[in-house]
Amino acid sequence: MPDQFLEIDSFRFGDIVRHWARERLVHEVIVGRELARGVVREGLRFNSVDPRWTSPSTPFRGSPLVGFSARQDHPPIILRAVVLEHLLAVEREAVDPDVHLLSDEVVTKNDFRAWLVKSGRPYPAFWFGPEERNAT
Repeated sequence: MPDQFLEIDSFRFGDIVRHWARERLVHEVIVGRELARGVVREGLRFNSVDPRWTSPSTPFRGSPLVGFSARQDHPPIILRAVVLEHLLAVEREAVDPDVHLLSDEVVTKNDFRAWLVKSGRPYPAFWFGPEERNAT
């Protein structure tokens, strides 16, 4: 796998679905559901608003945004209300993830790594180099 993505700090939902599904040789719906479950139940920190570019005084405009936390001991993430509703439907009702609806949701490499470690998943090669994958 080329090293072209190793230095990227964040990925969008659909990009992770596409790359990870290709790497694992599984259908994108499977990976999308896994990520949705990660957000809804396991604390995977996808955000509709990139926290690197916002401050507490930043006004939110546009779609209704909600704070959501999969667990009480986790800080909230910021998601568009329609995105949270969709992720809940994917998790609870086995609806197929709509990558177009989820196209703006972003996760940082550190947040993704934390989720992988906590959930016991292996690091994907498209985003983590051999030294990172072998260190776990």
